[in-house]
Amino acid sequence: MHFVFTAPRFHTNQHFPAKALLAAGHQVTFVVLRRGKSETYEALEPIVVGCSPVFDVLRRGVARLPGIGYSDVGGMPSPVRFFATLRRLRPAAVVVRDPKSAYGLLASLCAKLLGARLILYTQTPKHQPMSRLKRLRFPLMLAATGAKWFTPLLGVPALYPPVHKDLRYVPFVAEPATAPREKHWCRDGVTTVLAIGKFQPRKNHALFLETIANVMRHHDVRATIVGECSTDAHGEVLAALRRQRSELGLQAKVRIRTNLPFATVQELYATHDLFVLASRGEPAAVSPLEAMAHSLPVICSDSNGTACYVSHGRNGFVFRTDDAADLAACIRQAVGDRDRMVAMGDESYRRVLDVHAPSRYADALVDMATSS
Repeated sequence: MHFVFTAPRFHTNQHFPAKALLAAGHQVTFVVLRRGKSETYEALEPIVVGCSPVFDVLRRGVARLPGIGYSDVGGMPSPVRFFATLRRLRPAAVVVRDPKSAYGLLASLCAKLLGARLILYTQTPKHQPMSRLKRLRFPLMLAATGAKWFTPLLGVPALYPPVHKDLRYVPFVAEPATAPREKHWCRDGVTTVLAIGKFQPRKNHALFLETIANVMRHHDVRATIVGECSTDAHGEVLAALRRQRSELGLQAKVRIRTNLPFATVQELYATHDLFVLASRGEPAAVSPLEAMAHSLPVICSDSNGTACYVSHGRNGFVFRTDDAADLAACIRQAVGDRDRMVAMGDESYRRVLDVHAPSRYADALVDMATSS
């Protein structure tokens, strides 16, 4: 079966899902608008269709209208060129990322015209608070398109009902990488902590650095911060972080590394003891799951969409967003009890095997593509 995915770019969180479908014997093609700076193409090379200059002119014109303002919504390819590309590929199913965007709407329309099964992929938490009016739009959307719909975010089922009965929860997947028995914990008595994220303010690297400095006063800890630096804005955040590290006197205890290839990042997961993602408002980070595949306990904020992959106290901790004291308490609980940290790492790895196995993703997509 041929699956064609449409998205602004080939995000790294699609690396293992694509590999899962390929391993199951399916054909997979990604049709994207652009290449990013921190992507891996080990599984496949995406087709880059680019953005239509005409669409960009129209978008800028609309931005002049009162109360609208210009925003980059991702762009849209030439409709004629895109339709020709999709027709040439002859997909059995088209998986559309962000169907509300201009590109998503175009991809959905073309999929229907070509008679392909339409599958919508959004990062909408399945269980979340939602107004009655917004909740009504989902049945209308699915009835109008006949589409299947899935999300990698569970939300909070203990508090909220599903936004729609047919919204399917299909979590991100990862290949198990470093089994617990293969890890060498706390080499020379030092606990190593890894943090990963683009050099953007919302990634909260400054909060992590402030907190880890606090923890280092009482525990023998070293840290590594890894991030993408591909824009001037990234460079400004990186420079500020380096100044902060110097002011805290942590040059010898905290490494900052930039623009590392995918394979090198995987090696860092394997050689560290604890993973921390301090970011705020994170839609759906895949890095916690990648860390779990290397038997790492995970600490992340409660505003991270994939915080649902972390069971507080079992395979890591979920701290209150932007709360340095709560983050420090969580880190201390992990690094202060080596046996507990190892047990949480074991649980992370088990969850990858049981809940996030790549074959589960492939089975779910095939089911959506073939079921009535």
